Amino acid sequence: METTDLVNSALSDVGKSQTTFAKDVPKMVKYTLADSANSERIDMDYQIETVTKDDKLRILNFLKKFFFRDEPLNQSVQLLSNREDFTCRDLENYSLASLENDLNLMAVLPNGVLIGVVLNGKMDPPSDEEPQFVATCRNPKFKKILKLLHHVDQNVNSEENFRGLNVLEIKIISVDSDWRGKGVAKALLEKTLEIGKERGFHVARADCSSFFSGRLCTRMGFNRIYELKYTDYLDEDGNPVFTPAHPHVEIVSYVKRL
Repeated sequence: METTDLVNSALSDVGKSQTTFAKDVPKMVKYTLADSANSERIDMDYQIETVTKDDKLRILNFLKKFFFRDEPLNQSVQLLSNREDFTCRDLENYSLASLENDLNLMAVLPNGVLIGVVLNGKMDPPSDEEPQFVATCRNPKFKKILKLLHHVDQNVNSEENFRGLNVLEIKIISVDSDWRGKGVAKALLEKTLEIGKERGFHVARADCSSFFSGRLCTRMGFNRIYELKYTDYLDEDGNPVFTPAHPHVEIVSYVKRL
């Protein structure tokens, strides 16, 4: 099935009329991990909070520790060295570009420690032109990643599949390694979809470079509309640009009606 057919099928019956944004969205939702396998209620509660501009530093520090080094594409091109204090400014700027909107969420323990974040934004109108953030990227390794993301975006939007739709883009989701497998990512994504619907978005979209984020989207009812195996994305010499460790074998675009 062609990409256009997949998108049309996934987005069927989505209303295209203009909607108004909800004005009041709760800042905090309380969750418990008591339903997780073999988990206890004691010390397992956390809050889902809206990220504000004052949270920039703590979000950045969290991403440096749990996302920048774990993300499969970053690992594949060895974007970061083994030095704990080493970072990539282009990656930081790209990750935090939409931080000041009120669509970003974090999972926080009662003692204030972050255990998960999801960074979201409104998808820009499709364009054939290379985005400015790609053209101005100074880090050659990260530029490879940005070019891949642009390539995926061009293919997903090749037939203007999202014309007339407000699309919520799920950009980054990351969880503290000690809290993975306990439903934190699911809770963050559920709240993202709830807020997206309240704000008048028609569709949520996620481009997943990781097997695990893709599996989460599948479990939450997202539709798979585009896929690109890393072995099929080649450089000028015919070699794969990215060779992430198993089980990360492809980048996949998912959408879900809101």
